[in-house]
Amino acid sequence: MHRELESVVWLLVQEACDAAAFEALIQQAVDSFKREPGFDPLVRLHTSDIGAVGVRVLAKALLQRGFKIEPFTDVCGYLQLRSRLSDHICSSLQEYLVNGGFATEEIQEDQLARDLGL
Repeated sequence: MHRELESVVWLLVQEACDAAAFEALIQQAVDSFKREPGFDPLVRLHTSDIGAVGVRVLAKALLQRGFKIEPFTDVCGYLQLRSRLSDHICSSLQEYLVNGGFATEEIQEDQLARDLGL
């Protein structure tokens, strides 16, 4: 998924549901992640891309699950996490948008491509 589309997904989910539902959705996505062996590069999720609420809620969910996060959120305005975890969370959010009827055409096309393995 392209970073621009990932940003749209994060922000659209925050608009589509209330704060409690958003927190539950993020927590569920983090809890359902299963790490596979192998190298997994770090990515940064910036406040400007996923919103201040997104960074705060994700940091809280990661800490509750026992992930170690660096204190970049306060100083630099981003979270640093492994790319597969970031992709998993965004896929969960995207699925929520598509199933709830909140997705744009571009998000729907990306979800269909993902489902077909393209």
